[in-house]
Amino acid sequence: MFGLIVGLLALGGAQAAQDLDSAGLAAALDKARAEQVDALAPVSFAEAVAARDAAVKDASRGRNPDKVRARVQEGEAALRRATTAAAAARQLLGTVIKAREDALTAEAPKFAAPAWQKAAERFRDAMAENEKNDTKNAQRRAAEAEVLLREAELIAIKGGILDEARTLIAQADEAKVGKLAPRSLQAAKRYLTEAEQEIQRNRYDVSSPRKLAAQARYEARHATYLAQLIERVLKEENDDQAGLEGLILSWEEPLRRIAGEMELSAQFDKGVQAPMQEINEHAGQQAQEVRRLKQELADREDQLAALNNQMQRLESRLGGVSEERVSLQRRVDAQERLRTSVAALEASFTADEARVVRQGDDVVLSLLGIKFPSGRSTIDAGSAALMKKVQQGLALFPGASISVEGHTDANGSDSTNLILSQDRADAVRQYLVSNFGLNPEKVSSVGYGEARPVATNETPAGRTRNRRIDLVIHLEQR
Repeated sequence: MFGLIVGLLALGGAQAAQDLDSAGLAAALDKARAEQVDALAPVSFAEAVAARDAAVKDASRGRNPDKVRARVQEGEAALRRATTAAAAARQLLGTVIKAREDALTAEAPKFAAPAWQKAAERFRDAMAENEKNDTKNAQRRAAEAEVLLREAELIAIKGGILDEARTLIAQADEAKVGKLAPRSLQAAKRYLTEAEQEIQRNRYDVSSPRKLAAQARYEARHATYLAQLIERVLKEENDDQAGLEGLILSWEEPLRRIAGEMELSAQFDKGVQAPMQEINEHAGQQAQEVRRLKQELADREDQLAALNNQMQRLESRLGGVSEERVSLQRRVDAQERLRTSVAALEASFTADEARVVRQGDDVVLSLLGIKFPSGRSTIDAGSAALMKKVQQGLALFPGASISVEGHTDANGSDSTNLILSQDRADAVRQYLVSNFGLNPEKVSSVGYGEARPVATNETPAGRTRNRRIDLVIHLEQR
């Protein structure tokens, strides 16, 4: 058995040595290529590759191992020359090498193919002159190549940022968009020109050109959309005289929906300006309320921080636990528990089911999703899932007392609404006591009728918000 293995090794040893030599040269070429030796010493590197290919070919044909080895040695020698020439190029021709790297970073082969091809040829000429140790011609060619490479880089930067906008504008021009939407199309072209000027001014600060190009793309798409819309409306107008009216109504509809969400009554009998102004004013009020709530939250967090600081000062001064420190710690812990509980309560409900607000030391859970048959005070069976969430939410505030407040919209007489709101509040109180096991002495009920609206009664959405049950959670004072 041992003799057979030795015999096989003897027969295959020459081929194995040839393969090993070729593989070593191939690996060296790959490493040199990763270091850009192929670009910095193109002639010698090409000779090394040719020698490697010849060695592989001879080996595959079973040629004399010495001949294959000689081919590999030729390739190794050529690669050494290439590596030496590349090192010299980095010392002598560093600026043009940097220009080539910048052009590649800008993806010049993709976005500036013709310019890149011309620059790459001149760069290769410079590197080839350097390999021949002709410094003067190498530097002259390198200077020419650097100019071409920087031009290719600039074209590529513009292409990468501007090409999509250019294409959209060209398509718009071809479709004669300018006839029906000239202002939007001109805006697109203006933004494109400004972006190109910014790149020309400083090709390496592209944040502003990118924004301008994005605006150019938007305006080009907008112009195309407007032109198509206008063309369709004109066609419909000629056909049935309803195209323009349909267009205006389609513009009013989104405003109507937005106004409805804001519980406003949008009227378009005098145009869109009045509803738009009303929506803007309402949005401004909501933004102001958000800012107020954020400030209130910040104030509470400052209070917590102040309590913590005061507690630390007491502990430092007294050197241990004191009644005052314990009292402060309890207040800090209570505030943190309350904040956590309110956040958990709010997260339990969707916007259609309930809303949670803080009112001083109280928490108000406004039940928008609770259902009663029209004009009656019996809780609808469909509200069972909501009431289950209410039970889980109230469990976050053990020991709290609850005031159940009933509210209606403005439809109907004042007295009818007042009685109905009281009856519904009583029904919810009884539900809490009977189904949740709450202490009846800690649950009260009162009806306010239509006296405390939280939204307009002029819209269906507003009236829905006004028909509600508020659970006012009075926190246990400690």
